[in-house]
Amino acid sequence: MFDLGRSILASAERSPDALAIVDGDLRLTYAQWLERIRRLVGAFDRLALRPGDRIATALQNNWEMATIHWACQLAGIAVVPLNWRVKPDELDYCLPDAEALALFYQDMSADAVRNSAAARALPRIAVGDPVDPVDPGDRRFAALLDGDPVPPQPRATTEHVSLFLYTSGTTGKPKGVPRRHRTERAAAVAHVAQNCYRRGERTLGVMPLYHTMGVRSLLAMALVDGCFVCLPRFDTARALDLIAAERLSCLYLVPTLYHDLLADPKFAGTDVSSVRKLGFA
Repeated sequence: MFDLGRSILASAERSPDALAIVDGDLRLTYAQWLERIRRLVGAFDRLALRPGDRIATALQNNWEMATIHWACQLAGIAVVPLNWRVKPDELDYCLPDAEALALFYQDMSADAVRNSAAARALPRIAVGDPVDPVDPGDRRFAALLDGDPVPPQPRATTEHVSLFLYTSGTTGKPKGVPRRHRTERAAAVAHVAQNCYRRGERTLGVMPLYHTMGVRSLLAMALVDGCFVCLPRFDTARALDLIAAERLSCLYLVPTLYHDLLADPKFAGTDVSSVRKLGFA
């Protein structure tokens, strides 16, 4: 059983020139994306982060968030993805509970970070441009990629924790659920099999990467050398545009979003013929 760092390396070895991720005008092949992932692992080293450590994110589904996820897998660091709508008191609870050693945030989550004592106590990295940093001393994500890429060598074993997903906390405090590399990869392989995915699938990356559905889509696309097309937040018109323009072949959404797509006035005039596989949870 591969660890997930080895999984992304295998994808780049098999299909270096295949399109791996799309986010607006940004289009990266697996070879190009892996270089950025390796550069980010080098930045983790400069931040003194080591295998077994944990970092938190409060980000939408953008290429930076997807890159952080994969860099953590390669580095053996556990990612703690939090809802980008997170509140200050939730940060004050989750960050110490997860023992996070750094926090990545963007403009949508900046106010919560600014008003969280736990967040202000951590090294912080502002993602996106422009974004007003919480503090002038906060690092910029783009600057983290200026260093040299580390060697393409996975640092995690199958028993390392891949990520901590926090429960919704409807009956009490949210609970951080650890997911190991072996269980995450096994779940992604099962997702590929259950949805009959084939090599080169293209999916809409809109289910949040702080939820199992979003993570499953991200990992599954790498396993089939497919393409993850980012949509930071769901918008039916934009989703239909991406389905047509990027010739998406599969969707994995909650039922409500399928309803919204069908109900959109643009649906009848949109070419959705490329979509052959629908999954839901």
